[in-house]
Amino acid sequence: IHATAGKGDVGFCNTWTLEISVAQPVKIYAGMPIGQLIYFVVEGNIETMYNSKGNAKYNNKTTKPVESMMWKNVF
Repeated sequence: IHATAGKGDVGFCNTWTLEISVAQPVKIYAGMPIGQLIYFVVEGNIETMYNSKGNAKYNNKTTKPVESMMWKNVF
């Protein structure tokens, strides 16, 4: 499944996109479990919610997949 996204940010207000890459052909069927999502309890104060960050790139609410905006990163 997605090998590089480590977490979802507190305050993210959009639809998550599940990215799948295939190392070898595999048949999947409707209803077949192909991954997992784990939620963790947030403890302590949250300094800045994702949707309040100046560099947040995915704040435009949509139900459709969104292409990567990594090109907006400043290195």
